[in-house]
Amino acid sequence: QPTTDHKQKQCNLQSNNCRHRNMRFSSLTLLVLVAAVSASSARGTIDDSGKKYAEPPRRGGTIDDSGKKYADAEGVYRHLGRADKKKKKKSGDAVYRHLGRADKKKKKKSGEGVDRHLGGGHLGKNMKKKKKKSKCEFKSLPIEKSDFREPRWEKIIEKAFPPWELPENGCPRLTELGGELEEGYETFPTPEEGKFNPCYYTKAFAGLDPEFGGYPTPIDTHYPYEFAAPFLKQPGDGSVHHCAIDADNSVDIGGCPKLGQCPGEKDCAVVTDEYGIGHIPPFVPLAAIKNAYNSCDVKCDEWFDYDTNGCNIKKSALDALVLDEFGVEAEDGKMVVKFQPPILLDGKPSSTYYRLEYIGEGNVCDAGNCRGPHYCSEEVANAGNIWGDFCPYVETGKNSGQYRHPHIALAALELWIANQCMPKKCPTKWLDSPNGQNYGEDATKSTSITWAEMEDNDDPMSQPKVSYIWPNAVGLDGGIFPGHKLYNGKMVKPAPGTYVTEVVAN
Repeated sequence: QPTTDHKQKQCNLQSNNCRHRNMRFSSLTLLVLVAAVSASSARGTIDDSGKKYAEPPRRGGTIDDSGKKYADAEGVYRHLGRADKKKKKKSGDAVYRHLGRADKKKKKKSGEGVDRHLGGGHLGKNMKKKKKKSKCEFKSLPIEKSDFREPRWEKIIEKAFPPWELPENGCPRLTELGGELEEGYETFPTPEEGKFNPCYYTKAFAGLDPEFGGYPTPIDTHYPYEFAAPFLKQPGDGSVHHCAIDADNSVDIGGCPKLGQCPGEKDCAVVTDEYGIGHIPPFVPLAAIKNAYNSCDVKCDEWFDYDTNGCNIKKSALDALVLDEFGVEAEDGKMVVKFQPPILLDGKPSSTYYRLEYIGEGNVCDAGNCRGPHYCSEEVANAGNIWGDFCPYVETGKNSGQYRHPHIALAALELWIANQCMPKKCPTKWLDSPNGQNYGEDATKSTSITWAEMEDNDDPMSQPKVSYIWPNAVGLDGGIFPGHKLYNGKMVKPAPGTYVTEVVAN
């Protein structure tokens, strides 16, 4: 159960590590005591603060009452820590130095007891050999040098979700939002079995067979912080927005609540005894895992349990990583998770930076019409009740079609690591792994969200229709967007997954 004491929680989750750290600390402490005794028994002594030591005075040096400076035999006061720089001067001064400052004179012979900071490879003057850093056993993530040396997420994703062949000139692109196809960029890719769409414009087909052009939803990838609404034919079914089961079809889905958000505060989730960490976007745990992996802090035995989680990281391990990176104590003493948006802040990557969101590309969002990574036309944005997620992802310029969900990057990174921890059980391709078994086989059991009417129900780059109409009346029968037809005449769509029902019921 989540607790308000984050550090204690970490020890509870990783008790073996806590004990090991305590044992190591005790051993090092013993060595320090031995080194200190050896040093002081030679000729130097450590003061009461334990932060500095004195070479014994050889010519009557004394310390004043303030304890901050000393006088040599000639009565000259100097500040503690300032060593005598005159090579040939012979003095009986008691010279204080801060612990950790090693004697740099190679040929100097002295009986001084020199203390140094733990971790530097030195415990006393006779231990001069530094420990060699152990080589990380995990493969380095591919790096994009032009992107602040962040991971090259495209390559990591394509390893787990191999793409269809890209058109010769690249993905289709529009001249402007809601405009025409740009000359030379009119060709869409052709579906290939067992592979995924490289030109991605809408999440309308998420959860369906990859031949439709979508990717798995967070429910399909077993994302533990999604807390999706159930499929009960209500607006926002299968999304993170919990609209009432009897909500009017014209309701703004984006205005319905998410589970576990900090009241009145953006980019913040509460931690409760009932649900643990509330809904957080996938780029938050993605950043936490990336940082741990780049630090070679992967613990296969603690992160994975194949019998219960397949090739996904256990929620308890994910909780620990997220809380360690983003957990803070609120004013009321309770633990919350606070994070930054996945963008550049003042020209530098935020703590959750993820380039493939492609937020605010070019000048097409200057009118305040875009909704996160969704590029709505001004007409759609001004309608006031159209959920931004119904708008397409970036579809103009060189990055057209290149958006990739952060939960897909997270699923790919999990499998990247699982394949190294359990190579015989976790293959590199998501569809071949336990994580992707039976995905997309039956549309009537899919996690695909019920879509709205679009300006062109046959165009994946289309804007939502104004005036707003939900649900999509065609629903894959004469059009490409899913509607209530996928319920197959039932009130509940039996889509396997974990859902929260209490919010929509109330």
